[in-house]
Amino acid sequence: MSAMLELSDVEVRYGRLVALRGLSLEVHKGEVVCLIGPNGAGKSTAMAAIAGGVPRVAGSIRLNGQELPARKPEQIARLGLSLVPEGRHVFGTLTVEENLRVGGFLRGNARESAAALERVAGYFPRLKERWTSPAGRLSGGEQQMLSIGRALMTNPRLVMVDEPSLGLAPLIVDAVYEILLELREREGLTLLINEQSSHRILRFADRIYVIRNGTIQLHGTAEALRDGEAIKAAYFGFKGTGANANVVEGAKA
Repeated sequence: MSAMLELSDVEVRYGRLVALRGLSLEVHKGEVVCLIGPNGAGKSTAMAAIAGGVPRVAGSIRLNGQELPARKPEQIARLGLSLVPEGRHVFGTLTVEENLRVGGFLRGNARESAAALERVAGYFPRLKERWTSPAGRLSGGEQQMLSIGRALMTNPRLVMVDEPSLGLAPLIVDAVYEILLELREREGLTLLINEQSSHRILRFADRIYVIRNGTIQLHGTAEALRDGEAIKAAYFGFKGTGANANVVEGAKA
């Protein structure tokens, strides 16, 4: 089965600093794939490179067979990919509705945008209650929901979510994940998520990539990595002792 998203030998440099080196991974239609790794591992850089936010990228990034490097972010968005950025980045002085309408501009069709707005309101009733409130006055969880809703307004097929749990209480994070999984079922979305919590991704992901020092250290299904030992070993850089320790060394996507 061909991948919806495929990265092959991707390298990103910031001057002399190599942020990604030979990174390869793939995401298939309908999957929830999670990236995990320590701070500075390259997870957010990988998402930025996919979404067109990195000016120079070596290697291949393909979405439904189309090469993405050298395309502008808005062109990539029109191909069906949307990024929910780390830290949410809502427009604080705009209302909830206005933030969502910003996401709908790419549609170029007023009727479709209005229908999308109603669907988003249905998924996030809390946002509907705050429809005319400035986004800057929302709680962290509400802002995360708004960021996801804004991404949905672009009519994506693949949504990347960077650090959805950042700064949020565990119960709020679980609620956000439940919404994401519901969107996968009802909207047919494919999800690529950058997450810090290995416990959480083992509950929600189909497949997992562990990134450290800009490279893939481990790749496997959540079921195969269920005991968490191999993930810990790849995350911290030591040889594991659990049943899955053998997949740590030399494991590449």
